[in-house]
Formats: sequence, structure tokens, C-alpha cells
Amino acid sequence: MRRAVWSFWSRPYRAYYHRAWHSDATHLLSWALSVTEASRRYPLTCLHADSAGAELLVDRLGLPFRQVELTLDALDAEEDVGWWVLGKLSTYAAQTEPFIHLDGDVILWRPLPPHVTAAAVFAQNPERFSFGDQSLYRIDAFMQGIAKGGGWLPPQWAEYAGRQANRAICCGILGGNDAALVARYAELAMEVIRHPCNRPIFPSLGVRDNILVEQYFLAAFLDWQNRQAPEAAPRVGFLFPSSNDAFDPREAQSVGYTHLIGDTKANPDVAARLAARVRRQNPRLYEACMIAAERW
Repeated sequence: MRRAVWSFWSRPYRAYYHRAWHSDATHLLSWALSVTEASRRYPLTCLHADSAGAELLVDRLGLPFRQVELTLDALDAEEDVGWWVLGKLSTYAAQTEPFIHLDGDVILWRPLPPHVTAAAVFAQNPERFSFGDQSLYRIDAFMQGIAKGGGWLPPQWAEYAGRQANRAICCGILGGNDAALVARYAELAMEVIRHPCNRPIFPSLGVRDNILVEQYFLAAFLDWQNRQAPEAAPRVGFLFPSSNDAFDPREAQSVGYTHLIGDTKANPDVAARLAARVRRQNPRLYEACMIAAERW
């Protein structure tokens, strides 16, 4: 596998998730390391973005993408920017050959192991969660809202949730050799967001449940594939066997993987280390990140 893909829909970043980062500069420095490090291992680099996102990452930073697709401009006209995962899902759906998609906060210090990249579908790690209000996966509230409002869910989701399944799949990385299978999952996930029966329901639920649509439904979709035809079930690979392993510094270091997840993005010590690393490795790129952060 030689193809690495990133996606950046800039409107949700500006409207919402820039607040998750210590600063705009930290966000750009993360992108700088993510792309430059992965490009050493995966030379066919591709960015799916909107025009503003491409102007930032390509024209201003000069990140080494071999291919740039402005597919996410199509999201700007009608889509609710609260559903930031649409940028990732539409990128997954656009792939027609083996690929690895990396979030901009994921850094690969070495290639992924062959036992991972040989799989039909692979991701960062499976994760279990507890039902209830304290979980990041608000499956109870989501299902109740869909039922009350007469919404629609694909059979894979309805059956999985009906069994009270509590497994999701973390998509810091997502890819595989069966690009068509990943695309079918992504198209169904986007239909959940865009379905005319669901759109009126989402405002009543408060936050947009992006990780349910991306990560919970991915587990449901793959579980359905396995249950429908066990003899032909796609092999699913994981870089880490669990969330605990993924967030264990020793385990992450052993495979050469960094994911600036959650509160890590806002940590000032992490921000300082990130800045020092980029400045040491690539002073030109560091300066470009600093200038772009001030002007964008």
C-alpha cells in the first residue's frame, strides 16, 4: 500500500473545532508533521479539501501532496457544518483503490505493520463504551430521538443497536484493500446524516453525533457483513487491539504512532514540543505555519 489520503473541510474548522486546539499554529504544525512524515512512507499523497482548505495547506504551507481534489467544495452549499465528519466520509467514499486515510492530528513515524495494511479494512483500534449520559457515544439519546421523530436508519445500524452492541472503531486512521466496501459504508453513513426524515430531528438532539455516524456505524456495518456471510467476511485489521493499548505511550512508541486526540490538542506542553520538532526538522515549514496562522 502506497497511497495516503487526508481530508480537510475548512468550514467546520473555522466554525467549530478550531477551539479544540491550543492555537491555529498548533493545528497547522500538526498537519505539517502528519503529511511530511507519512509522505516518507507513503509517496502517493492525496488531499481532499474545499478550496479554502487547499489554499491553506497547499498554497500557503506547501505540504507535499501529489494530488489535490477539491471534492469538499460540494459540501459548502447545503450541509450543516456541525456534521464535520461529512468531509471524511465523502473522502472515504471517493476512494477506488487501496488507501490509508489519516486525520491531520495523526503522525506516522514509521510504516504501518504489514498485518494491518494487508486487511480488507483497517483502523486504529476497536473501542468499547458504556451506555449512559457520560459516554462519548450517546447511542441511547440518538436512538430515542430517531424513534420519536420517525427517522431512518440503515438495517446494519438498527440491528446492531437493537442488540445493545457497545463496540465502535476509532478512525484516526481508516483504510484498506477493499476500497469498494469502505465506500459502501461511507455512503450509508452519509445517508444517515442527509436523509430527509432525519434532518428535522437532529436539532432536537443538540450536538451532532459525528462519532456515532462514523465510528459506531463502521462497527455496525462490519458486524453486519460478518453475520450475513461469515465465510466471506472481510478481514479487519487494527493497529492496536484496544483503546487502552492505543493510549499507552509505550505501545504507541513501539509502532511509531502519535494521535493528538481529545485534550492533547489543547495541551501547551504538547504544543511547544510540536513547534520545536517542526522548527528543528523544517525551519521553512515552521515559518510558513506561523505566518499562515496569523493571516488565515
